[in-house]
Amino acid sequence: MDLPLETQLLRRKGFHLHDQRMPEKGLVCFNRKIKLAPKDPDAYCNKGEALYVMGKTKEALLCIDKAIMFHPTHAEYYHNKGLLLKEMGKNEEAVICFDESINLDPDYADTYNEKGGVLEAMGNREEAVEWFDKAIGLNPNFTYAYYNKGLALKKLGKNQEALDCFDKAISLKPNDLDFYNQKAFILNLMRKSGEALNCCEKAINLDPNHGLAYFHKGNALKEMKKYGEAIVYYDKSVSLYPYYADSHYEKGNALKAIGKNEEAVNCYEKAISLNSDHKDAFKNKNEVLNELVTK
Repeated sequence: MDLPLETQLLRRKGFHLHDQRMPEKGLVCFNRKIKLAPKDPDAYCNKGEALYVMGKTKEALLCIDKAIMFHPTHAEYYHNKGLLLKEMGKNEEAVICFDESINLDPDYADTYNEKGGVLEAMGNREEAVEWFDKAIGLNPNFTYAYYNKGLALKKLGKNQEALDCFDKAISLKPNDLDFYNQKAFILNLMRKSGEALNCCEKAINLDPNHGLAYFHKGNALKEMKKYGEAIVYYDKSVSLYPYYADSHYEKGNALKAIGKNEEAVNCYEKAISLNSDHKDAFKNKNEVLNELVTK
């Protein structure tokens, strides 16, 4: 559909304002565009994207539905609807939209990756891995498909395969902190503490104020029985990320290992206050309290 010049200019201006992180002003342009071309599906899609950035997910969904009404065979609209439904926690409906998008455009790797992410969130991790692999098959340099596949494999207990995925993601995007943190986590699980330390150092160099990197470094040092050093890094993690229960819990474990049981109990209690379902913190706290009573 050929649109009037004014409508095309409003679209460009709206995109520019959206890209400049001014979605409210972009929304004004998209609304004007709809008045000039009330049956233009892209106008509703653009408006939906602006509303989503503004946190108005339900209104954004209504706009995407309007776009689909005017152009029911456009794969991108179903993809975007799937993303919104995923954001709303409506995973089964999101999968249906991603499937429709794939039927209409089977070569768009992002949709396979997003479907894999929803399936993983639903606990269908083996199936999720298959969809991440399909995304990678379409785009062998799809960084986040490798990363998401690694997360699913980690939860399946396939540590070496997960590590391979995180390494591939890092090779494609070497400045992403999340990749190094996940790699460090896996290396600690595999008791490769030296490699985990190196990974944490790279993450800390990228961002000295990223609490999780210090947490993982503390875990590596604890595994190496360098408890005093581990406590220093747990403290650093807590100072940057005070609401992360596991930092308090693992600090408690390090304190327990060097006989500072009363301080360990305080750490376990802090972890429990932040996460009332932290079973390991309850268990270790009770063990330490029993030791204190019997002394």
